[in-house]
Amino acid sequence: MASELGWAIAPFRERAEYLLAGAPVAVIFERASDRESQPKHRSGQLSPELLPFLVDATLRTRERLTYAEDEDNPFLIALVLASFYAVESSRSGALGLDPETRRNLPTVELLRDDDATADIRGVPGTSMLRVIVPVESESGTAATNAIQFVWRT
Repeated sequence: MASELGWAIAPFRERAEYLLAGAPVAVIFERASDRESQPKHRSGQLSPELLPFLVDATLRTRERLTYAEDEDNPFLIALVLASFYAVESSRSGALGLDPETRRNLPTVELLRDDDATADIRGVPGTSMLRVIVPVESESGTAATNAIQFVWRT
């Protein structure tokens, strides 16, 4: 899925290297079509046992997107992790996302810094998955980036 949605982060591809600077966080937010229903919200940090998988999946995605050795993207780790969660949820139902998320690709939104950590404001009839990833470039520039997948039901 990350390779399939790589176009969404393409404008941020650059000659740099970005490293994980903290624990990624995933947030699930669902709002039923019925305006009277209360939204559902869950969040949690990436399990340390999944870090080797994340590194491997990120390297494979870099290869599929034909990144040169000196190229990187500050949103790549977040895209890979969001894609993993979406695919795993589709397969196992583990995250409890709406069944609609199993049938369609999401809309992809990129968020930076304060926007990445701001409250999610879902409209009725949406399921959202936001993965927030703190990164740091080799020059020491830190950023908090997020990929947000939105499915409309």
